[in-house]
Amino acid sequence: MKRHTTGFTLLELMITVVIIAILAAIAMPLYNKYVIKSHVRSAMTDLTSLSLVVENLYQRNLKYVATTATDQDAQNYISTNNGITWTPAESANFTYTLNASATGSGTPVVYYTLKAVGKTGTINAGCTLTLNNTNTKTIADTSKGCGGLTSW
Repeated sequence: MKRHTTGFTLLELMITVVIIAILAAIAMPLYNKYVIKSHVRSAMTDLTSLSLVVENLYQRNLKYVATTATDQDAQNYISTNNGITWTPAESANFTYTLNASATGSGTPVVYYTLKAVGKTGTINAGCTLTLNNTNTKTIADTSKGCGGLTSW
């Protein structure tokens, strides 16, 4: 076999390229799954920090402050009711909402549910994380947006 100026035959170079391609084909999906999981775990941390702010509001008002009976933007809720700016680390990949509403007219608000929903068009699309005032945590995945995670 004729050797190139690098000292390797063409066959040796081709074998090397094939081996590198195989390793890349194995490593890339594993790396992508790792990145997806890291975004989900960061969103879990965001929800936990949000729950601390909501619980602080409860301590000051002796009820969860409700403005609507539907999911509302969590950042806006915190800004309006607490006067601080809360910026989640995963705002590029997740939308954060809060639902704090009374069970009946005149009833004080005694519960809330927080959600982090993977944004459409991101690697976390289809992933939904929830956390409520009893510290019940759920994770739902309608595609592969949670990276295979099934619990917190």
